[in-house]
Amino acid sequence: MSRGRTSAWAGQFYPADSIKLEALIANYLADKSGLQTGPVLGLIAPHAGFEFSGQTAASAYRQIASKKFDTIIVLAPSHAEAFPGVSIFSGDYYETPLGRISVDHQLAGLVQEGNEIIHVSEFGHRTDGHRAEHSLEVQLPFLQVVLDDFEILPIVFHDYSVAVCQHLGLSLSRALREKKCLIVASSDLYHGYSYKECMEIDTTTIKSIEADAPESFLEAIQDQVAQACGAGPIAALQFAARAMGNYHTRCIDRANSADITGQYSGWTVGYASFVVAKDS
Repeated sequence: MSRGRTSAWAGQFYPADSIKLEALIANYLADKSGLQTGPVLGLIAPHAGFEFSGQTAASAYRQIASKKFDTIIVLAPSHAEAFPGVSIFSGDYYETPLGRISVDHQLAGLVQEGNEIIHVSEFGHRTDGHRAEHSLEVQLPFLQVVLDDFEILPIVFHDYSVAVCQHLGLSLSRALREKKCLIVASSDLYHGYSYKECMEIDTTTIKSIEADAPESFLEAIQDQVAQACGAGPIAALQFAARAMGNYHTRCIDRANSADITGQYSGWTVGYASFVVAKDS
């Protein structure tokens, strides 16, 4: 009997009604400007509630609307559950209101092979007894709208050391040579109480990501010069891109919760979307 992960955040981060959800995403995707024409290896997209970051995330996902991939590798941070290493979901599917997406167990084996820090488990993916992780789940409806006939490899972790991110990135690059895959790194940017600080730190973070130097990016995160809750997923994607050769990261959209809501005092979160691609 198949075993999967059902939606934990439908009705909160995004609509639980499938028709409303698909229509909302289609509306976000309607702007066709700024499309990347070169081969795309990865995307970086935010993971807040759709009312806050959905439009920014759509800027990333419209880059792949006409493309074909066998498997989408989704790299996401674990905000609440701590566990060693990297966790690939051991179940058979993730489910959203738009349906089930099968897990690519063959690719999981390729990524895990010979790497002791990568585990096939339920850590970071569970919905019972823990605060269910949202950062991976909220990427899936976008994928379901823009793509047909694909599997996923859901990966969650919270150890953002250079060693872990590099090992994961190199393992992903080996798998990418076996199958046509896309990597999605899930991350928001600044979190804090200052709009001015949000604008300044997000600019620094974006420049650091666009430099395609994951070691320096992780150092900037450690020194709190840059902020990204999904710094590990971003770095792992960039290590994989480096191993694949001649890919570059480009920011294609940015926003923040203050500009979206018009509330410039109080808690503020920054968002940005990026494409990792070869020059066209």
